[in-house]
Amino acid sequence: MSDYDIGAAFEAIENELMASMIRNMKKHRAREDEEGLHWEQWQALQLQALEEYKIRNQKEYGKQFHDINSQIGTILREARAEGGMKQEIAIMNAIRNGFKAHKASRGATAEFFKLNDRKLDALIKATTNDMQKAETAVLRMANDKYRKVIYNAQIYANTGAGTYEKAVDMATKDYLSAGLNCIEYANGARHTIADYADMAIRTASKRAYLQGEGEMRQKWGISTVIMNKRGNPCPKCLPFCGKVLIDDVWSGGSKDGKSPETGIKYPLMSAAIAAGLYHPRCKDSHTTYFEGISTPPDDKYTREELDEIVEQNRRETRQQYAERQAAKYGRLTRYSLDRENRDRYSERAREWEYVQNNYRYPINEEMFQSFVRPRDDGKNIDVIRPRNIIKELNKSSAGRDAYKHIKDKNIPVYMLYNVDNPLNLSGEYDPIGRCIYVYIDQTKTVAESAKTVIHESMHDRLGCTGTRKEEVLCFMEELKHNGVKLTPSIIRSIIESVNKSDIYKVLPWR
Repeated sequence: MSDYDIGAAFEAIENELMASMIRNMKKHRAREDEEGLHWEQWQALQLQALEEYKIRNQKEYGKQFHDINSQIGTILREARAEGGMKQEIAIMNAIRNGFKAHKASRGATAEFFKLNDRKLDALIKATTNDMQKAETAVLRMANDKYRKVIYNAQIYANTGAGTYEKAVDMATKDYLSAGLNCIEYANGARHTIADYADMAIRTASKRAYLQGEGEMRQKWGISTVIMNKRGNPCPKCLPFCGKVLIDDVWSGGSKDGKSPETGIKYPLMSAAIAAGLYHPRCKDSHTTYFEGISTPPDDKYTREELDEIVEQNRRETRQQYAERQAAKYGRLTRYSLDRENRDRYSERAREWEYVQNNYRYPINEEMFQSFVRPRDDGKNIDVIRPRNIIKELNKSSAGRDAYKHIKDKNIPVYMLYNVDNPLNLSGEYDPIGRCIYVYIDQTKTVAESAKTVIHESMHDRLGCTGTRKEEVLCFMEELKHNGVKLTPSIIRSIIESVNKSDIYKVLPWR
């Protein structure tokens, strides 16, 4: 089993915990008679099923957790061995190219290998203990969520939610949307055990690999390393990319930062790590810097390279958001009882999967891109061209301001065809992904599509506060594009329209 397999194994367990609860909900369907639903009887049956659910989960998944945890030590030891083997090859090649290395004495070698054995054992123990705590938390949360769903379903039914299936779907929606997010990080973010396991095992595996590399350097008396300079470094690691460091963490480098060969002083690896280097899920890495042999460091980035790094990180954030949304609606599709809900969630899941698979900035300079899903009749219609929307935007100062803003801020505009749009919206602004969606089936014309771009780009310019006042300002910008003079009576009519709208009435005024 690899670190990737462990994440998948926990994801399968999470899915089965949710599926098992939903099966019980289907199995203990409340009976109907002349008086309606016997919710008290249904609740009693569900509470009994909950006790069985707890016992079965503890018995079944306790063994699976034990099997998974037993693999952690193997994964980390293999990573350490791989790091040491690859590093030894690199050192041998450098020696053949003229690098003068001095192998440590046998006694010193044995001593630091013992020390590193203890470090690896401590890493394995800490990782395993953390996983055991997470496993306990996921079973406890599954039980708590089940109990909460039982009571909420009855409450929703009593308030006239409709059918049994709709009441249960309302009760389970929040739970299924978030999944079993039983792990809370220091910043308050919550994650599922599958996500946490993926992060924890990959991070521990990387540290074990770096330890193996460091042991081999220490064996040959080398402590200088260079952070690889790559195209898309982690933001926290960027300040160190291309720099030479003294590895005082894994390679036994001197704490004074001086090279044992030349006496040149370099920054310490421990200080870089304290500043954010090698954070969880870090993709950056370092290699041995052979003084006199390796290419001199290049730690400078051009302004264009820095801008591209920022954009690539934003792109990756959007991709991850789309992936989470697709997973969320996928769970709701699989486990919702009501057919209408399943169909609606299924449509949303397909939309997000489509966006996820195509989530990249448009290759043309206009920042517009069409997403066309097949219609029921198999025909695809993509008739509104980006160039025509841009022509329309350039007809007014409001349109030109909107177009300039989306270009300056690199805000993609996705024109969606044949997608589910239950609220009949003309468009949406996504503040997390920082992109604009235009529902072409609703806007229908170039002019209306351009007005939608103006409206949604205004949300970004105003900070997307989620208020009715902001909506009023966005509609005012649309009217400016149409050449309408914003008299007090026109503004009052906009305010009245927004206040009466079912879409906006849930929003606060300010």
